[in-house]
Amino acid sequence: MERLAAFLRVLAYLVVRVRKPYIIGITGSVGKTTTTEMIAFVLKTCEGKGLVGPVSCTENNMNDDLGLPATLLLFGDLKEEYAPSRFLTACLAPFRALQIIVGIRSYPKIFVLEYGTSRPGHIARLAALARPDIAIVTTIGAAHLERLKSLEGVAREKMALVQAVLPTGLAILGTEHDFVPLIKQASQSPVILVEGKGTEFAAKAARAVCRHLSIPDAVIDDGLGAFKAPKGRMNVREFQDMVVIDDSYNANPTSMRYGLDMLAVTAKPGERRVAVLGFMAELGEQGVQYHKEIGVYARSRADLLIGFGDLARLYDADYWFENSESCAAQISSLLRPHDRVFIKGSGSARGRKIAERVLEIAQPLRDDSGIGTTR
Repeated sequence: MERLAAFLRVLAYLVVRVRKPYIIGITGSVGKTTTTEMIAFVLKTCEGKGLVGPVSCTENNMNDDLGLPATLLLFGDLKEEYAPSRFLTACLAPFRALQIIVGIRSYPKIFVLEYGTSRPGHIARLAALARPDIAIVTTIGAAHLERLKSLEGVAREKMALVQAVLPTGLAILGTEHDFVPLIKQASQSPVILVEGKGTEFAAKAARAVCRHLSIPDAVIDDGLGAFKAPKGRMNVREFQDMVVIDDSYNANPTSMRYGLDMLAVTAKPGERRVAVLGFMAELGEQGVQYHKEIGVYARSRADLLIGFGDLARLYDADYWFENSESCAAQISSLLRPHDRVFIKGSGSARGRKIAERVLEIAQPLRDDSGIGTTR
């Protein structure tokens, strides 16, 4: 895979230098994908009204050494995960690059790209490939600590995207963390500070981007009003007898707190707040402590706490299951009418299985007991 990634980087580098797309780059510990997709959606609304040129964006979490150059080369043809078709990608990429460079194939005027990281220097390398004209840092939280070691390490890694922006560009920073001064000081470009969490932050960031591009507020409002959250990312489904908040795509301590806050704040009188939480991966030596802290926090925000996965034992949940499969198989007996159910965990916890099951049974449920391991 490393050889393929290096090959694609060379091709993508050439394409970007020749075609010079306008690049909006997003990174952060929480909310990258929602922010990316919301900005792209609004800009595509603008594209439809003739206010900007063709727009493309990161899909399927393709934000790494292989995914980002593949996006720059094979935009529009990446609806499914690229990993199973690496051979096809390697064969297609050179022809696509040649077509783009000589002008046979049209190319987006704007790319909205997500920049991921797993180790020090990762974002700097991606930014060298695709230097952003606008850089957005959603927030800084405990993620990838196995290699980044500390919150400051996370902040310094993420701020590489801001450092890559030229003075003529723009940096947009979320304010829900302690490293705003550090990142702001590193910027060569003007900085806009944006308050809020989750979709609130994403909407404000999208508005700031569009205003920087001189797009009228009325058009921005149309796009924001029509946007729907990506699957598995704070996706709220309301049924007659239950509300399901599917945030099962991934998790770290910061996003866990954001989601639990949403569960607590949005619950209506008479609704029982149910948190179904999987383990959080890649927290290194601090993983045990973070899981214990999230357990305490969850019990202050939820009326019923259900955990799944090994480290989720540390939540001290009301019910615990060994994995997502066993939880999905038995969760119907733990739910009842008028529950507001929040589902979250790292991708490797496979919380999506539980979310799909809860969505199937989002109707009056029996209230049995004796399921799982009680506290």
